Amino acid sequence: MQVKIDKYDILFHAEALTILERFTQDKPGLPEAGGIILGKIINGQVNVTKLSVPTPLDKRSRFNFERHKHSAQIILEYEFYNSNGQTIYLGEWHTHPEPHPTPSSTDQRMIESQFKFNHLKTDFLILIIKGTKGIYLSVLDRKGRHELQLK
Repeated sequence: MQVKIDKYDILFHAEALTILERFTQDKPGLPEAGGIILGKIINGQVNVTKLSVPTPLDKRSRFNFERHKHSAQIILEYEFYNSNGQTIYLGEWHTHPEPHPTPSSTDQRMIESQFKFNHLKTDFLILIIKGTKGIYLSVLDRKGRHELQLK
């Protein structure tokens, strides 16, 4: 799947889309899931190649997902090292148990905090929220938040 959002051309590889489908909260009681978005910038195109899956250290409930910082860092360092520095952190993803998700104020604060305080290899961060029918996608950069609802 390929989308254009503001100046960003984003290509989602099949492996990343499979993870989103695998963790969709389409049954009562399934907890939120999430992780980090990994990928590469190739000729100006953002390639979302991988999504980390929830770890046993993450906190998960029906309406909340809290990523464990240290386990995510280990995953990021592993992918970065094994790709000779090509695979980088691009942002965060998680699920919502609603058809067409929108970010909560907690989601917005989290991605803004990641953008402001993390040492990034990009000048943007991606937020993906997978609902039961659609996907919320935003790119946060110095100009603000650029949003799309994908069906």
